[in-house]
Amino acid sequence: MTRLALAMFCLTVLASAAGAAPHPRIFITPEDLPRLRAMAGDTAENALGCVPTEAWATILERADRLAEAGPFHYAVNMPGAEGGPPKLWEYTLSDERPPRHDDYPHYPPTTAVFQERPDSISTRLKYFLTAYAVTGDDRYYEKAREIVFHLCAWDGYWNDPTFGEDHAGLDTSHAAIWVAVFYDWCYDRLTDAERATVRNALIDKALVLLEAEAHGAAYHNITVLKLVGLGIGSIAIMDEDERAPGWIEFVIGRLCENFDAQGADGGAMEGPMYGDYAATAIADFLWATQSAGIEHDLFDHNYLRTLPRYCVSLLDPGTGQLPCFGDGGPGVAFGHLNLVLALRGDPDAAWFCREIGMFDRPSPRTFVAMDAERIRPVEPQWRPSECFVDVGYAVLRDGFNPEAAYMAFKCGPPEDAIGHNHYDHNSFMLSYAGSWIAWDPGYRDYFHPARRKYTVSTLGHNTVVLDLNEDYLADMGHRIPGHDQVNLAGGRVREFFTSDAFDYLLGDAAQAYNTEDLRVVDRFDRQVVFVKPNLFFVRDTLATPEPHRFSALMHVASSNAFRIAGDAAEAISASCVLQIHPFSPDGITLTTASFPEAESRGPYLAATTGETEATTILTVLVPRPHLELVINPGFEEGMVGWTPRSAQGQRPNHVIDTEVAHSGNASARIDDNGYYYSRPFALPAGTTVTVRWWGRHEGGGAHGYIYHSADGESVKRTELPGPTTGEWEQFEVTDTVPEGAKQTRVALQMFGEGPCWYDDVEIIADADLPEVQPAVVEPLDEGATGAVVEAEGVTHVILCANGGPVEVEAGGHRLATDAEIAVVSFAAEGPRPFMLRGTVLTVDGRPLAPVEGEWRGGPTQ
Repeated sequence: MTRLALAMFCLTVLASAAGAAPHPRIFITPEDLPRLRAMAGDTAENALGCVPTEAWATILERADRLAEAGPFHYAVNMPGAEGGPPKLWEYTLSDERPPRHDDYPHYPPTTAVFQERPDSISTRLKYFLTAYAVTGDDRYYEKAREIVFHLCAWDGYWNDPTFGEDHAGLDTSHAAIWVAVFYDWCYDRLTDAERATVRNALIDKALVLLEAEAHGAAYHNITVLKLVGLGIGSIAIMDEDERAPGWIEFVIGRLCENFDAQGADGGAMEGPMYGDYAATAIADFLWATQSAGIEHDLFDHNYLRTLPRYCVSLLDPGTGQLPCFGDGGPGVAFGHLNLVLALRGDPDAAWFCREIGMFDRPSPRTFVAMDAERIRPVEPQWRPSECFVDVGYAVLRDGFNPEAAYMAFKCGPPEDAIGHNHYDHNSFMLSYAGSWIAWDPGYRDYFHPARRKYTVSTLGHNTVVLDLNEDYLADMGHRIPGHDQVNLAGGRVREFFTSDAFDYLLGDAAQAYNTEDLRVVDRFDRQVVFVKPNLFFVRDTLATPEPHRFSALMHVASSNAFRIAGDAAEAISASCVLQIHPFSPDGITLTTASFPEAESRGPYLAATTGETEATTILTVLVPRPHLELVINPGFEEGMVGWTPRSAQGQRPNHVIDTEVAHSGNASARIDDNGYYYSRPFALPAGTTVTVRWWGRHEGGGAHGYIYHSADGESVKRTELPGPTTGEWEQFEVTDTVPEGAKQTRVALQMFGEGPCWYDDVEIIADADLPEVQPAVVEPLDEGATGAVVEAEGVTHVILCANGGPVEVEAGGHRLATDAEIAVVSFAAEGPRPFMLRGTVLTVDGRPLAPVEGEWRGGPTQ
């Protein structure tokens, strides 16, 4: 913001304060109340696909449940530091502050007391206040008032004193936001004395503390939360405290710094988890300034102008989720900030909100903001494959095709070391058939050494580790020079190309392995060619000053598994199989393992070369759907293809028993209560389904069901018998798929006194099921010059002419090129070529012109 703009803004804020909008002015105005009350009774589906009265009923039901739940109470077993024993911490909301935890100073329990979780102080205030604003029912006002006046009675700040009496935390920020909303929305309901009590508490217990501590790193989510708590609190009292306009001015200036600190070419530095946490708070502040009539130019900033494109590109159409590297995991993110942008007429932001289901089950925020006249979703007309160099993300995808594979790639940031990032340059995640088959172990474990190593270090990511030996695995360090990446910054996506037929990128991660005193890696280029819709070529070029064994790693979730067969492997999930074919002129050894004490984060596959100073690894990745009705019928591959019950803490009741089995080496055991659900499958109505299985249990409680459903609603269920004799018993039940069913699955259950075992499950249908044959992959010169892939009746050839021109026979054709990388797909309509840094590519002596596309970074050829 320029000095002139800052001066003009200051005058605007002062003028706004002098003639401040009446209460309510945060999110809603008096003019909004009739609209909201009319929406609550509107039974017609709106243009966003939402029936407002049904959405409102859901919100009101939640408010009623919270109102009937009794005083807010929170309990948590605080994890011990460095794997130490946990300790119970609990608090029931009262006039007393939460208890200190000085013997466990590494864990912040009061954050969860205030964060918007399924039940928290902020969540209750959000629902009670929305219910009061729309219905005018005093019951909800009294519930909100009770909470706020408990907070006003605290002796001290709204914070966790274990971290210091003058420490402003996330708890302070969330308390400030929702006490401010209470003050604003209930202003006319409070007496003068009550207003003074709430106003003084808001200022003295939160705002002065937030102003003093809102000077942290501009990019960081904690800084943003402190700023937004200060900003929204100030808007509530902007005409009653002379400091408030200056605080609002300060917040807008610092949020501009936050926007400056994000990716210049788009994207949030902290990714879709912590970036979303900050973005939700930013959305609240921007929304509040609009409803309060405060003018600023933040909406003109590049960060907000590019955010919808970043979100649309990252949104995987198969899972409906955004990938997340670093701390976090795949999920829905940036909805509220896109909603604010959609209200200003951005069609991409509106489309994104609709695609992530914001209007299917509106939250209180979404319901209040939902205006079908202003929010107009339109599917983007641009190609969503994209590269965001500054934040280090890239996406390879086949447009908006939900049936295609999708890859998210991470290499960067080039310059900025971001606290919640991991050592994962040149890593990727891959989605297909509605599941993440190439996985990232997710949020770091701050308290357990082994799980911290696996989640943060290079070992836990789909990239390359040097010398994956016993000494390295025994060392609980998470950035070990000579093995791991040691820099959070330094990687860069140097090249990116997209077209209708191919996407391509090059990530350079060499610098991530080097320290100021030790040069470990001279070159680690990872090039990926995505042959749309379902084939990836991943080529790693590696060079080091000293000889090493290079391990290209792959990971799957704990519910999935790897299967090694000869020189290839498969990653297996409930919905698909990922063929993995790694080749190297220095040889490849395939191994798979789970890291001890981090088994819950899933196993890894290592494709390891012989010892060398320079090599290439070419990995061919081909996903295909599971078409079998039952996956892993004998539980020999753990729980792959089966979903255990996790509600009410019952996940530990489910065990793959390698001591007891009807056949083979394993069975599925349930101790007391639980179930195993098979993968869902779709069959035509009228299809006969036969289920056979073996069970062992003595007594009652073992049974099962065949469930038929549509869109989450039950259409029919058929009960299955269970074992009672204590010996293995076989059962068989035949059922018919009913009209209206979209999916069927089998549940093997136990609700009683266990244990109960299940094994050798068969599901047979009288319908003709489609077949997908595995791809056939053959290397050329052990991958040094390429590979040939036969998949779904199409031949694909990758050629790598780094050592000079290459000429091969493949798929009945003669191919020749001098390109660094050339790919030809022999589709039915004719060959489709991609060429990188070459002058010629011929098929049967005829030159091919490479497909046209768009380069976004790096040389064009």
